[in-house]
Amino acid sequence: MNKKILFTLAFVVTTSTCYAATYECYRYVNSSPTGTWIKVKANSKSEAEKIAYKRMKELGGKVDYAKCK
Repeated sequence: MNKKILFTLAFVVTTSTCYAATYECYRYVNSSPTGTWIKVKANSKSEAEKIAYKRMKELGGKVDYAKCK
C-alpha cells in the first residue's frame, strides 16, 4: 500500500512540473546582431528575451535588445 502511494505521489509531482524550453538568444546593437549567442531556459519567447537581455547587461558590453529563437 505504501509503495502505491509513493509511486502515485512521485508520478503527480513529475508530471505537474512546468517544462521550460531552451532558446538561443542573440545580442543586438544598432539593429545588427553582435557577438555570440547564449542559451536561456524560459516558458515563453518574451520571457527568454527579458532574461537574455538582463544576462547580457550583467556580462558587460553594449546591448540594445536581445532576440531569441
